[in-house]
Amino acid sequence: MFESSKIVRVMEERGRGTRGGPYVYVVEGNALVHISEYAIRTLPGKYRDQIVYEVPVEKVKGKIIYCFDFSRSGGEFLRKCRIEDFQDGQPRTYEYCEIHEIRNLRFRVKSLTLTALISEFNNLFIPIINEIRKYGKEKSFEYSFMGHSERLENAFKNPKLYYFTFMSLPSDRSRIRSLRNTRKWIYQLWVLKLVCECFQVSRFSYHMYEGRPYWWIKQGSDFSTCIGETPFGELTFWLEYQPEDFWSEYRHNKGAYKIYKGKLGTKRPDIVIVRGRFERTKDFIDSGEAIDVLIECKEDPFDRWKGEIESQILQYKENFRPKLLIVASLRSVPVGVKSYLQSIGIEVVDDLRPGNESVSALCNLLRGRLVGR
Repeated sequence: MFESSKIVRVMEERGRGTRGGPYVYVVEGNALVHISEYAIRTLPGKYRDQIVYEVPVEKVKGKIIYCFDFSRSGGEFLRKCRIEDFQDGQPRTYEYCEIHEIRNLRFRVKSLTLTALISEFNNLFIPIINEIRKYGKEKSFEYSFMGHSERLENAFKNPKLYYFTFMSLPSDRSRIRSLRNTRKWIYQLWVLKLVCECFQVSRFSYHMYEGRPYWWIKQGSDFSTCIGETPFGELTFWLEYQPEDFWSEYRHNKGAYKIYKGKLGTKRPDIVIVRGRFERTKDFIDSGEAIDVLIECKEDPFDRWKGEIESQILQYKENFRPKLLIVASLRSVPVGVKSYLQSIGIEVVDDLRPGNESVSALCNLLRGRLVGR
């Protein structure tokens, strides 16, 4: 018989976010409570990223425990067990289950910031996701999530699953960081969708390695995100455009030197648009052509990114020299800031969200750029 006075060790692996785990939670009513709240002692594990919790059995005896696991490639797994099943820090007996089994449970949240972000995600970002998905169906293309974009893919395919992946992280700070990153990508994708609508893309081209059109979504990828056929000719679009990985190899190209001279740093412009068809970044750099439009997207309140005006936005203007640079902000931007940026050739479209008249303002700027070329 399992002694109720016994202390059981429960081990987690931290530091890898949603590529780590297991993260262990106890069911209390309709709440998922992290195992640390029952521990009488926390110890370092055998390896650097391991944490061991010493938990009295009587505190959780008979209660259902869920272990949220992630593979190194980001795949998610859910295991169910009880404290009696743990041995040497891990459950030795358990059963795999599907996310629908816990759909009515919620994680405990202490941070008011996280509570507000979750509410906004449900009320604003999920409808935005639906708009983006609808656009893909209308234009007959698919979204291909590559690299470290598993959580973004979760959010697109199943927002309920996404909630349980990022919220399984034990600290509110880690949850906020993960959610902010997903929000950032969602807003960029929505702005790109608006851009494609403004340019009246009739269809997207097939990728060189695939017999179907799709958007290639990967941070800093050599491949362009998509190529669209428009009344203005073919246009190539990048998300998180990153020439610096290829700069050292192609620095001999005089056209690229002329366009990208200066220190590029580690920042990536959110959206880059150029005339013509360029499947790879190298193709565009070798062409010696200039960037037609660069859009930097800001989904956070102005106070969170105002410091990036000098460190990021002005650097984009100097280093990339786009013909048109736009700051697209989900929220309002102070009038004085907008006036200053416009005086140095940077346009600001704020309050850019579904249903707002700012969508028309964005379209007017974009069409004016290509028509007036």
